[in-house]
Amino acid sequence: MYFFNRYNLNFKPEHSPDKMEHTFYIGKENNITLKEAYNLMNGRAVNKDLTTKEGQVYNAWLQLDFKQTDANGNHKLKQFHQNYGFDLEKALAKHPIKELSIEPSKSQLLESLQKGNRQSVTFIKDGKEQKHFVEANPRFKSVTLYDNQMQRLVTRPSKEEKQAPSEKNIAKQETKKESPKQNLKSENPETKEATNRRKTMQRHSLS
Repeated sequence: MYFFNRYNLNFKPEHSPDKMEHTFYIGKENNITLKEAYNLMNGRAVNKDLTTKEGQVYNAWLQLDFKQTDANGNHKLKQFHQNYGFDLEKALAKHPIKELSIEPSKSQLLESLQKGNRQSVTFIKDGKEQKHFVEANPRFKSVTLYDNQMQRLVTRPSKEEKQAPSEKNIAKQETKKESPKQNLKSENPETKEATNRRKTMQRHSLS
């Protein structure tokens, strides 16, 4: 009997001059295909229907965190759940993509992006067609665009992208929440005593 429990993917990704290695585990649920693993290691996001330990099914976008590794040396997987607020179709609709107005091209485009692919699309500008490439960017609730030479296009961030939570912003918010309590704890008791003495003197002077 043979059991397929995991596979190791070792290759040189597009965004890095160094080779990378990652182990993907195979089980009854939440498996990553080879194509999805390739896209993840290239920094792109993959949309999956996942199952909790209790057997509940939920949908989320997965993306490797190249700044954090686990005990086995694998990069940790970040999850962007349904309630995170990323809507792929709405993000695409902000751009003049020809395929969105044609079926089955629209469905094929969405399915390809959900697998983590960088997909070619046709932009219509001033009545002319231009070839571009697009990939999903759930972290910033948007899509990343490239021209026909695979050069990234800089677009103005939308309100959703500006308001997208980041680790730094979350840390700042937590610090702000905790700071009043910390100030109360660190308050000098001598300062309180001096304040009470000053108030007493003011009452005597008024009388």
